[in-house]
Amino acid sequence: MQPGLWAFAVRRILFLIPLLIGLTLVMFLLIHIAPGDPVTAMLSPGAVANPAYLEQARKNLGLDQPLPVQYLKWLGNVVQGDLGNAYSFNNKPVLSLIGERLGATVELQGISLLIGILIAVPVGILSATRQYSLLDNTVTIGSFIGLALPNFWLALLLQFWLGVKLGWVKTSSAGIGDASFANQWKYWLLPVIVLTLPNIAYFARFMRSSMLEVIHQDYMTTARAKGLDNRSALYGHALRNALIPMVTVIGLQLPRILGGAVIIETIFAWPGIGMLAWTAIGKRDYPVILGITLLTGAAIMIVNVLVDIVYALVDPRVSVGSSGGGH
Repeated sequence: MQPGLWAFAVRRILFLIPLLIGLTLVMFLLIHIAPGDPVTAMLSPGAVANPAYLEQARKNLGLDQPLPVQYLKWLGNVVQGDLGNAYSFNNKPVLSLIGERLGATVELQGISLLIGILIAVPVGILSATRQYSLLDNTVTIGSFIGLALPNFWLALLLQFWLGVKLGWVKTSSAGIGDASFANQWKYWLLPVIVLTLPNIAYFARFMRSSMLEVIHQDYMTTARAKGLDNRSALYGHALRNALIPMVTVIGLQLPRILGGAVIIETIFAWPGIGMLAWTAIGKRDYPVILGITLLTGAAIMIVNVLVDIVYALVDPRVSVGSSGGGH
């Protein structure tokens, strides 16, 4: 471990504190100035028509207080690990709601990310080592198509053809809990495909570019000049260095495992964080929206710090001196 790595890690972690506070402030203001009223969204039309009832409901939720007061109370509870209770969802604690849905999102996103990496990395390596070949051109074109396809359009297309027309798979995850283990793949296959294809396209494209950059470095020419065969040079020296930037790319995708995919989970009725966020937005459930956004934003910031630290560990060329380091 580099001598300055501990100081670098401490500085980055301490810098997270003002960033997280700023994140909470921006989120709170944006949600409260957005159109819509959570009180009218949660009450019946008859109750909404009664001004006295509306006023009492706002008072019960604390929405009658000035925004600075509401923010400071909410932030104080957050610091103590309390994200509040949902306005809807039977007034359940937000942390409990998120905990109930987190497993489904981690399962879906984790499988998609893992499959994407396992396929994309070798495909990207082969594409780079066979530059301008039929395989390379196919990977390049396929990557562009995979990144350009709207995932919601692909989801609806696969639902129609594989689910409705052919009946091979389920178009919705409703009922997955009652299905036998052998048949559960029919419920999660479509959302996994839709989420995996962009991962494959993105990772393969990045792996190809990273490998090509390393192949043309001077030390690779030196290794070959010393008599090292091309295969040993590629997989013994180039691959190891080409994989280092992938640490950053893969690391930055990890918060998606917690945040979920709102559109895809909603299309397939997947009971995860994404669908919870969609439902909460429709009901103007401020505590749930703030809780999900805060946890996702915090995960992104923390993962960025961890990625920087891991990058410095695996790549000795990265400086983490007193100037702030970084790659």
